[in-house]
Amino acid sequence: MRDVKQGILPNGAFVAVKKLFNNHTIDERQFRQEVQSMMMVEHPNIVCFIGYCSHTEQKAMTIEGKFVMVDMRERLLCFEYIRNGSLDNYLTDELRGLEWYTRYKIIKGICEGLHHLHKEKGIIHMDLKPANVLLDDHMEPKIADFGISRFDEKSYTKSDSRLCSPQYCAPEYRLDGKMSLKSDVFSLGVIIIELVTGSKEEPDTTNVRVIYPCVEEKNKTKAEHYHNTKMKTSASS
Repeated sequence: MRDVKQGILPNGAFVAVKKLFNNHTIDERQFRQEVQSMMMVEHPNIVCFIGYCSHTEQKAMTIEGKFVMVDMRERLLCFEYIRNGSLDNYLTDELRGLEWYTRYKIIKGICEGLHHLHKEKGIIHMDLKPANVLLDDHMEPKIADFGISRFDEKSYTKSDSRLCSPQYCAPEYRLDGKMSLKSDVFSLGVIIIELVTGSKEEPDTTNVRVIYPCVEEKNKTKAEHYHNTKMKTSASS
């Protein structure tokens, strides 16, 4: 779980402080992954990472009638402060009157930030959505929240968990856990549609669910045909 607050540095500059709630359930791997990803990237369309704080202390607690010592963890991430909030706030009320040029600028900026992540750093964001795209004073977008990002070590990797937002989740990841750079491209496509139409309705994925079994059955039929042909060829020779 996360909570974002406004903070002030000694020099008076505002910053955004993201707190991972201080309990023993904090995912250390996820925390390290976000810090590692953010330290690697520097781009005008990616939120600027300033630093982090990691603190652990033991606290006496009673759990199920037993007295135990529990590690209480507090993890903080510090970023540049973006005044206009997230793109999610602008996808209502006919995009709050955003000009087409502004929409284009937002789309272009997200594309450039994503290109930097993919081509320069080999990072899959895995949770690209309007709530994770911040807008500065000039309505320039900045991609944020790398909590479930992954490094693209292969063309496809697989995960048993589904941590992304379903509405922006690529079908191959949503149905089979496969993730790649293409997963972010699918999410980008959904964001572009929402920016152009102003609608946040979840697309009908019924046909996607129907297509997958059909593709599997078609591949199975091809495999059986290949096997039978090979057996006949071997027998005749």
